[in-house]
Amino acid sequence: MKLGFGGGPLAAYLRRMLLTQVLGMAVALTALLQVMELLDVTTDILKRKLGMAGVLHYMMLRLPSELVLALPLSMLVGTLFTFYTLARNAELTAIRAAGLRTRWVVAHLLPVAIGLSALQFVVADRIAPRTEAALAAWWASSALPSEDDDEPAAISWFRTQEGLVSVTGTAHRGRELQGITQYERDADGQYAGRLSATRAVWSAQGWQLSDVVHLKLGHDQGGGTLQRSSAASEIWQTNLRPDDIARIAEPNLPLSSAALLGVITGKRVGDRPNRYYRTALYRAYAAPVALTIMVLLALPAMRSVQRGGEGGGMLLLALGAGLGFTLVTGLMASLGQGGRLPPLVAAVTP
Repeated sequence: MKLGFGGGPLAAYLRRMLLTQVLGMAVALTALLQVMELLDVTTDILKRKLGMAGVLHYMMLRLPSELVLALPLSMLVGTLFTFYTLARNAELTAIRAAGLRTRWVVAHLLPVAIGLSALQFVVADRIAPRTEAALAAWWASSALPSEDDDEPAAISWFRTQEGLVSVTGTAHRGRELQGITQYERDADGQYAGRLSATRAVWSAQGWQLSDVVHLKLGHDQGGGTLQRSSAASEIWQTNLRPDDIARIAEPNLPLSSAALLGVITGKRVGDRPNRYYRTALYRAYAAPVALTIMVLLALPAMRSVQRGGEGGGMLLLALGAGLGFTLVTGLMASLGQGGRLPPLVAAVTP
């Protein structure tokens, strides 16, 4: 039986069946996630007098993140249904009778998983971070007066190129800071001094500091020295930007791989340990592989229809394997972000 490089009409039929099942399941799961979330936020949206237009706007901005969340499970369940349908209709029997093995079926279904993996990566890495940031900004701009967060917040810490920075409060969406302290280190990583200011305001020239005090530690033959200087105002040279503060204020916002690399290399500001961002970066590249793994975990469904009627447990086995894989992936990520495992190990091991 000559099927050609692409597998011929039979392979196209299998891929079309799988793609239809997965996309249908993705639509259903994404819609379910949206309904469950809207049950929580619709009242708040209406309280802000945003109306149904606000509800639709919220749905559209949340759609990419919910699609990314739904795709792995959709791939698993869609593949289960595909294999079960082929087994129930005796199509797998016909395929084996034609001299084709299970590996041939799987090999010609993998392009669907690879294509959807590419889609997942693009949505998760390019679209979702932007829509989630837009949602956070829109939600903050429409806040009721009682919910306005311009009041000083609790102390926050940032890692900048110049050193560790703490602020006691933020205002005007991160464009104004209060109680700034920057701790400086020398080439050996030792404490070398401190910059403090009562206030910083963002302008076209950068951060304008008020009531600035510099403390510098020096070393000579007689011991250490302490130099103190002050200024009414000066420009603060730092890579900290208002959008960094807005991003850190929303710790659950997804970051693109470019943003994660920027934090790891020190070009962008972060408020968490480096291992957290490394784990997130490795997971960003490893996550799309999960769709291919779901196809392999669904293989027991091929034996879900047997003469004795005892094949139903195979469906449960495959479903449990897929859900267990998802659970282990999340658990390993938590261990990596918490420093219990090396970031690369935490991302790749599952």
